[in-house]
Amino acid sequence: MGDLKNAKMMGGIGAILTVVGLGFIGFILKLLAVKNIAEATGKGEIFSKYLWAAILNILASLILVGTMWGAILGASKSPGFGLGMMGVGGIIAVILMIAGVWFMKQSYDMISEETGVGMFHTVALLYIAGAILMIVMIGGLLIIIAAILEIIAFFSLPDELEKPGEDAVVVA
Repeated sequence: MGDLKNAKMMGGIGAILTVVGLGFIGFILKLLAVKNIAEATGKGEIFSKYLWAAILNILASLILVGTMWGAILGASKSPGFGLGMMGVGGIIAVILMIAGVWFMKQSYDMISEETGVGMFHTVALLYIAGAILMIVMIGGLLIIIAAILEIIAFFSLPDELEKPGEDAVVVA
């Protein structure tokens, strides 16, 4: 299999940067870390699922920002239109976010299985629960907790993965 030192550092630093507000840089580092993990494990699906998650979450963010601007501008002409636009756009953004987080959950579950770092599974569950509960605004707290645990998960990765069937050599 392969070396995970770079993935460990890039993912951990990327997760930290995301938490402290440098989300775009952190996002890029985490994307590269997941790509590195996929290459090290030989499971390209890990990266493709994470990439779908990224695309859907970026789309959800763009829709949410566009909806907010549209609602602000529309509310000056018709308050009902502004509220309606926020409702429809918000629902579409939340649905896309949930779909994106579902793909991330699948990716993180595979990472957990391949690397033995169970924290990725916990992070995935918290992200999906947080995304679903964003509808009632409680989800934000779960997403913050997941982001903090994501830092721990990346830094918990082993430096190297053993090849299948490769056991420690016992010298008599």
